[in-house]
Amino acid sequence: MGRLAAITGTLLVALAASLGGPPAAGAEGVVPTQGPWHGTTSAGLPVAFEVSGGEVTGIRFRFRWGFCGTYEAAPSAGSVIEPSGRWTGEDSRGQIIEATFVAPDRAEGTVTSLGRMLPGCPETHASFSAEPGAAPFEQAEAVVRANVVSGRLVSSPAGINLRRNGSLRFYRLRWQNFGEPVARAAGWAFLRHGCRRCRDKVVRRARVVVYLNELTPQGDHRVYLHYRYELRGPIPPGFSRSGGGLLE
Repeated sequence: MGRLAAITGTLLVALAASLGGPPAAGAEGVVPTQGPWHGTTSAGLPVAFEVSGGEVTGIRFRFRWGFCGTYEAAPSAGSVIEPSGRWTGEDSRGQIIEATFVAPDRAEGTVTSLGRMLPGCPETHASFSAEPGAAPFEQAEAVVRANVVSGRLVSSPAGINLRRNGSLRFYRLRWQNFGEPVARAAGWAFLRHGCRRCRDKVVRRARVVVYLNELTPQGDHRVYLHYRYELRGPIPPGFSRSGGGLLE
């Protein structure tokens, strides 16, 4: 009986293949489409490579290194495609991309950035799927004007200064979805009422949630034009618990 079931299973698989059914994920014998491939990670960043013969070459990918920012990697060597359809690439800094061809027109994988002994740079992971075809790899970096004094444009900034006198600043910001239409960060706010050297000045530090939107192409970047914030905790006189406006 067991042998009959095994034979029946084999015949069913063969029948499905003859009818054009998709191969099983990770099954041996999957032959990926030759030429360029592209995909997007779960962090919204691009992946690109090329399939040539039994190798994956021309690998490029971007990765978000925690709160340290977004970077690009390009392993110098190609990767041999294993019989299982799996391949791996690693750049000189140790960033890893690995994937498996689960069908001739689909690869599923992960990008891993190793942690570093720096604040806000932990090990991070992002999944992706890729398909045949060339697509623009270059996507304008998302930035925000993080300082009203210098006008500096920064990606995923740890701090934002909203007033020229420094009386309203956000710091220790930890971002979610930076680069998407709406970005959100949680952190702390520095609030000062009165001049910097006044004896009667009042300083408070409160929790803050910051939102950025109106992501607009400007030159070589995509710039968030509008912000909104919500304060949680003690605030000095002259401050509102919520606010927003244009980042100019």
